[in-house]
Amino acid sequence: MKRILLPLLLLLCTVPAFAWGQAGHLMTNEAAAIGLPTDMPQFFYRSFPQLTWLGPDPDRWRGGGQSVDAANSPDHQLNYEYVAALKLPRDRYAFLALLITSGTQRRLGIRNSDPGFLPWRIAEMCEQITTEWRLWRAAAAGSPERSFIERDIIRDSGVLGHFVADASNPLHTTIAYNGWIWPNPNGYANDCQIHARFETDFVSHSIATENIVAKLAAPQLRSDYFDTAIAFVRQSNTLVETTYRLDKDGDFDNFRKTPSAEGKAFASERLAAGASLLRDLWWSAWRNSAISPKRRDSGE
Repeated sequence: MKRILLPLLLLLCTVPAFAWGQAGHLMTNEAAAIGLPTDMPQFFYRSFPQLTWLGPDPDRWRGGGQSVDAANSPDHQLNYEYVAALKLPRDRYAFLALLITSGTQRRLGIRNSDPGFLPWRIAEMCEQITTEWRLWRAAAAGSPERSFIERDIIRDSGVLGHFVADASNPLHTTIAYNGWIWPNPNGYANDCQIHARFETDFVSHSIATENIVAKLAAPQLRSDYFDTAIAFVRQSNTLVETTYRLDKDGDFDNFRKTPSAEGKAFASERLAAGASLLRDLWWSAWRNSAISPKRRDSGE
């Protein structure tokens, strides 16, 4: 009964996973650009407007058709409670196999895409962008080839920002993404509105880019993209109940005369965490591209 009941409860509060709404994604990419170190090629800095605009792009793809929706939607979240006990592999297809061989999929009564693929999407894009930077380094300065590669780098870097920002949102790391589904003695929201109330309505009305920039962490080079993404998702997941508690206390209420200081601080901190990591990943992809990639055996 419990195995069947959980997917039914989740279905009742199904919501399109538009993390942070357009405003939050635009501000995350913009803050990441503002916080960049100054040792990257100049074309990247000149492309700040496009990098910012691309932040919401994966949400713009929604509704494009059954095939693209099936591929795109699971990349926006990792419902961490489903997989917390598993040693997660770096290969998303090995992860799908693990869901079967571990008995997780059958025990929970879920489809193979239900947990989501967010950290894999982040790691895959970081490795791709690092490779593009290597191609850029090898291309002749002023050549058409280098210009084409620059466009690829900007496009993929901007889109990466969407998924990093998603990972900073606790509601994109949990099966309770739009309502408290566990025993509820604290009376947390199960109205199927908390997702939009927090990430879209409150952020759009109460947060500005300067609030995020003020909370950026110091730049940090990242060498292991997958481990970084998984650790970031885990950290966000620890803040799920905090999100619900703040919501219960009215801290995401847009009808207050002035925004709640607690709600504003929390939303700014989560957006800044995403912007800080995105800034690090952009910078790290450039720096790591100077290092020759390790050759792997075909069996890996």
